[in-house]
Amino acid sequence: MKKQEKLYAWQRECLDIWEANGRRGIVNVVTGAGKTRMALEAIRRVREEIPRICIRVVVPTIPLAQQWLVALQHEAPDEKWRPGLFGGDRRDDPDRQVMIYVINSARDHLSGHIRKKLAVKNPVLLICDECHHYQSRQNRRIFDFLKEDLPEGGSLFSLGLSATPFGTGNDGVLIRALGQEIYRYSFARGADEGVIAPFLVCEIAASFLPEEMKVYRELSDRIAVVRRKLVWMYPHLQELPGSRFMKAVTAIAKKADMDPEDPAAAFLILAYQRKEITNLAQARSWCCIALLETMRETGRTLVFCERIRQAEELKERLRRKYGHACGIYHSEMTKESRRRVLEEFREGRIRILVTCRCLDEGINVPDADVGIVLSSSAMERQRIQRLGRILRRADEKEAARLYYIYIRESADDASYLSGIDESKVACLRYYSAEDVFSNDVYEYAAWEMLKQAAEQGFTEKQQAELRGCLNEGLTGTDYLLPDKVLKEKCGAAENVHERNYWRVMRKMAGKYSP
Repeated sequence: MKKQEKLYAWQRECLDIWEANGRRGIVNVVTGAGKTRMALEAIRRVREEIPRICIRVVVPTIPLAQQWLVALQHEAPDEKWRPGLFGGDRRDDPDRQVMIYVINSARDHLSGHIRKKLAVKNPVLLICDECHHYQSRQNRRIFDFLKEDLPEGGSLFSLGLSATPFGTGNDGVLIRALGQEIYRYSFARGADEGVIAPFLVCEIAASFLPEEMKVYRELSDRIAVVRRKLVWMYPHLQELPGSRFMKAVTAIAKKADMDPEDPAAAFLILAYQRKEITNLAQARSWCCIALLETMRETGRTLVFCERIRQAEELKERLRRKYGHACGIYHSEMTKESRRRVLEEFREGRIRILVTCRCLDEGINVPDADVGIVLSSSAMERQRIQRLGRILRRADEKEAARLYYIYIRESADDASYLSGIDESKVACLRYYSAEDVFSNDVYEYAAWEMLKQAAEQGFTEKQQAELRGCLNEGLTGTDYLLPDKVLKEKCGAAENVHERNYWRVMRKMAGKYSP
């Protein structure tokens, strides 16, 4: 068993609340803050107080199951507490004291296994990791043991773990099974307390190409016509907001067997086609490439695409410039290829990793400094997961950066996440024809600084150096960092240009006011 790790204050606080709540409840904690470490401590405490306790952990994916397997093996005080695995190609004895279940296998077996333990008065601690996955009709079967009265004398404890907000109509399933949400640990608090890396978000507005804009408008016109017809046929749709409207239209289309002639199905098809035009807009890839060219060749960068085809095309373009320092990870690759790519990313041989949704959660991704999001997912849960991928604390990481590229003429959200402190958000425009970035507020402050430098008698060489530092800071957004960090970077600079850059960023921090 490895030496017990020191807990963060939030972990101790959360565990105290969980225990006071009868060891039941859901914990909502930002990715990278240590929710697994907290859960392991919960297991340790219960194990010491109740030696007969049976631990059952449910996870959504096999890679996440492997991570739990390693963690629980390290925590096991003796062979009795060595974990087993039930999922994939492995079916360990479910009578073991500690078992990890992958949800696809847990659906048909976990409920029965738990009921068997409770029937012989074995107390059970059920931990559901990424518990928002278990609300669907199929996955909620893991809680079927609750449909009947539990045997007298049985004790059932529960802990739900999630890094994303709830808000669906099925939340009641989790609340009945695991308990109410008892604790929430946010991005802002994690950064303030130094648990996760400080972070900056840069929202970049790009534009359709003329031919893309034409198709988008044509589809929008057709969607408007079909929508009016739908509302005429089903007046109740008129009062429904966006997500509920789409859900209701989908239900109507399913009743019509998704017949393309049916207005509901036609609406969904047109909406999908328009979303594809937006997601695959060429400016997204061009903007990503231009961004990477402005960055120092240090650290790791994750690039999130919406489609595998888009990711493959971007990877090929990046390979021409960065060679094998650029890699790709997606679900159509072999298991061994995916493992090798993540290992090379971890070791630094791959510096830029292009991926799709399969890295959103459930995979232990090496620390990254920068995230670039090319897609505009409407799901806040997915957006939080992607930001969480770059927020893990690292010794030399002064701040994590996430760049969100949206198409301003489309239905894309201009803001990546609601509730982020505006002082941590920069806004840029990307002009694909000129391949340049722009920020009116920043550029005005930079113009004032250059004007002042000329008045103070800076030489042409000094003014050129100042201009270069300001250009570098436009997309780097370092002027948004706390002054303490900027001051430290000035002191730690290894050369004259680096020192000048951080000094200029400190001055810009005082001038910039979005």
